[in-house]
Amino acid sequence: MHDRSAKVVIQFLRTSLANGALAAADLQAMARADGLLSEHQQIRHAKAFKKAKKSLGIRSLRTGFGPRGEWVWVLPQQAAQFEIGSVTNSHLDTKEQKSTHDTKVSESRHAALESGGVVQQWIDGIQRLDDVRCPTTVPLVRWHLFLGDCHRFMTSSENWADRAAALGWNSLALFGCHRTRPLDHLGSAGLLWALNGGSLVQLHRDWALIEGPGNRSQHVHHRRVVPAANVTLPWVGPSTTTDDRIRAP
Repeated sequence: MHDRSAKVVIQFLRTSLANGALAAADLQAMARADGLLSEHQQIRHAKAFKKAKKSLGIRSLRTGFGPRGEWVWVLPQQAAQFEIGSVTNSHLDTKEQKSTHDTKVSESRHAALESGGVVQQWIDGIQRLDDVRCPTTVPLVRWHLFLGDCHRFMTSSENWADRAAALGWNSLALFGCHRTRPLDHLGSAGLLWALNGGSLVQLHRDWALIEGPGNRSQHVHHRRVVPAANVTLPWVGPSTTTDDRIRAP
């Protein structure tokens, strides 16, 4: 393995696992999207990843039981804490198996009600976008692409909006942008700005997989934590106060 390739893979794993353990399947999808694995190559068999994994001391741990279980990769400094959590979760899994169907239905309804309020706020905001003037720094064609992406996100058969709410994505992480020059600061922009006419393929807690229009190439968008003072919501506009931005769901 070339030194440069080794460094790229090591940096990929270090960055991807910085916030905690990730399922091997998720890491594999992210690596393919970044061009680090071929379409049929598996991360656990790829020499570059095996060497990088050993170099970083990454551990493979099993979480859950039976069909609900999965293998995760975790950095050594986080392994002990993860194992404690896994033992606790395993105990909870055993209790869950004894819980009644009525309890599960009740919990599902409660979660739906909580996320539903956030989704409704997104719907209201996007409806207001139809009456918002296109920012002077954004070409009209690009603005219409963004509007179309927003509407498709909210009305998709995959229920992306509900899934995003359940995974903890907030308004800024989805729709946020620079107050005056959105396209010049896409690094701090939300997921919907990254679609650019493409399709959302996967959505996870900290990242999303996007398929571009036309050539169907795929790339990963990582969920960003951006200071609220640096971004706003497109339906609020550049006059938004700091307090308004912080309160954004």
